[in-house]
Amino acid sequence: MKTPESNNSVAPGKLKSSQDFLRQRLTHFGLTMIVMGICFPLYYLGLFGTVDGPLNPARLGTSLAGIGIAKIHMLALFISLLIIAVTWNWIYNWVSLLKGSRLTCIKKVDNEGDVCGALVSRKKVLNKKTGIVIPRYECINGHKLPEAHFHPVKKGTLGHTLWVISLLFCVIIFFLS
Repeated sequence: MKTPESNNSVAPGKLKSSQDFLRQRLTHFGLTMIVMGICFPLYYLGLFGTVDGPLNPARLGTSLAGIGIAKIHMLALFISLLIIAVTWNWIYNWVSLLKGSRLTCIKKVDNEGDVCGALVSRKKVLNKKTGIVIPRYECINGHKLPEAHFHPVKKGTLGHTLWVISLLFCVIIFFLS
């Protein structure tokens, strides 16, 4: 049942007032200042290649070559990072599904189409008619169903950024060096 207050609420992601707008702008400005605070020392250490410093790419390459790290080693590192960044959530979801975790009850509890949504546990039961062992999902509210809803973990911004950067470095190492 909906309350009168919920009909007047603002949709998620929408700004409610000018104070929220100012708070959001200040937050973004603060994050920009943090990134600048990180980049300025890296610039003066030579990471971006315009200033001669200990992190200058030419000097880094010479140092890495001096300890025996070759182009193929760096390519293998970034390909490994790429594979991990692309597949970690697939592996996690597969293991979670096999374990029977991240599952919720799909039993309808009212005429409006609302479902129970409680956590379920998977149990193996013997089917009396066929004699085959089948899975049965039981929620904490006592519902017993032959299926449940799985909630997969999705890759976020950090995961996508990591695989794109790894792919970019692989291309740079393979084609441009």
